[in-house]
Amino acid sequence: MNALDKRTKDSGANRRAVVDIGSNSIRLVIYDGPLRAPVAIVNEKALCGLGRDMTEDGMLNSGSVAQALTTLTRFKRLLKEYGAPPTHVIATAAVREAADGDAFVAAVHDLGFKTSVLSGEEEAGLAALGVVSFEPCATGIAGDMGGGSLELAALKNGARAQSVSLQIGPLSVMQKVGDNRKDARKLIEKELDRVDFFTKKSYRTLYAVGGAWRAIGRIHMNLRRYPLSILHHYEMSADQAFEICDLVSQQSQRSLETIPGIPRRRIDTLPFAAMALKSVLRRMDAANVVVSAGGVREGILYRDLSKRERSEDPLLAACRFYAQRLSPDPQFGAAAAAVIMPLFDAFTPNELRLANAACQLIDIGAYFHPDLRGRQAFDAALSAPFVGVSHQDRVWMALALYCRHEGRSISLPYEQVISLLKWEDQQNAMQLGLAMRFVAAFAPKAYALLDGCMIERDGARVVFCAPADREELMGEAPRKRLETLAASFEAEAVEIYEG
Repeated sequence: MNALDKRTKDSGANRRAVVDIGSNSIRLVIYDGPLRAPVAIVNEKALCGLGRDMTEDGMLNSGSVAQALTTLTRFKRLLKEYGAPPTHVIATAAVREAADGDAFVAAVHDLGFKTSVLSGEEEAGLAALGVVSFEPCATGIAGDMGGGSLELAALKNGARAQSVSLQIGPLSVMQKVGDNRKDARKLIEKELDRVDFFTKKSYRTLYAVGGAWRAIGRIHMNLRRYPLSILHHYEMSADQAFEICDLVSQQSQRSLETIPGIPRRRIDTLPFAAMALKSVLRRMDAANVVVSAGGVREGILYRDLSKRERSEDPLLAACRFYAQRLSPDPQFGAAAAAVIMPLFDAFTPNELRLANAACQLIDIGAYFHPDLRGRQAFDAALSAPFVGVSHQDRVWMALALYCRHEGRSISLPYEQVISLLKWEDQQNAMQLGLAMRFVAAFAPKAYALLDGCMIERDGARVVFCAPADREELMGEAPRKRLETLAASFEAEAVEIYEG
């Protein structure tokens, strides 16, 4: 079976789905790609508001129920068209707390969905797993702000220590106090009094999950004109978070409606979500907030993995996946890394990890127009749904891949994006790109020819070592690229052929 046939056969083999029936929204996500780094190929939501305007006796709003069942009928048809992948259907706070929650679950069952109503503890645990799946060594508090409840879980090096579920989701607060913000603050503080792990000062990072808190992160991103529009792993200092929470919690609904990118049906919940966020940060004595795209749905997928699968680096898993689909020969990246890595023995462990990931993507521009390969590779690395990386890590990889195609360019693309990197980091990324550029010229897409080759630094020399039978491959173009690489280290290029 050739590589193309294998790719066709494997297409959809890892497909799975989650239907998430929340208090504010109902969402269908269909995932594909590697098990350790799933990619959402369908991500659709409807703001049905099951937890909004519940009756005085605790019944779900009948209009919201009707809209929810119509939405789920659509989701059922879509899942059928996608081959009916294994699907988890979950319901959270609104259905959990509603007096007629069982009747709603029965109606959903009649549509063909077997629904698990998560307890608060289960929801907190899955949200924590979702954060860990995207941030493998997370230490801090994972906070999942849903419409009906807030789940908090303490994490230490990727392991959950304690967790709690609190009834202070915006819809729940609004149901109890209306628009009275003073009473809302009292209710939030009273619930947060139940959390006993805030006092442990090792938890200085809040991983913010859930639509309302992510929306607050998006508002902050837009107001500061941040150059990279990727919300996952967007970071705010605690002071920045306090400022944006104060702004959001004090704004009228009409003022909030002028902010682009925020769904209108979520706007009235944002001031209450901001109050809760500020209170949590104060009690944690937090240093920073990291917005996470990993939550309950991703936690379910991560929970189902084997121990070995969980231990895999999600960044490298994703890069291998893209290389298999976009590179003429996916094996070339690993072979290139083996040649290049000795030159960068001074890299930090994270830089070595990023370098190996970038090498996996060395030829993902191969099928694009030659004049555009540098920008295509840059854009792919910058915008791919990678996890386990910071925004700076993304830019580092993107710059390395740009230089792999364009060389030591005087004019770099997206200057504002690249400015997220320190000058030293820009230099390191550029040097890796130049190393990849040389290897790609010496043995273009022919990984077997790299066996036994190595580039290393020897004082004021950059030395390329290769078996004697490869000397004939050193033409004018690869030799110039080796010299350019050496010049970036202010060193002399040396070739050694042995054996």
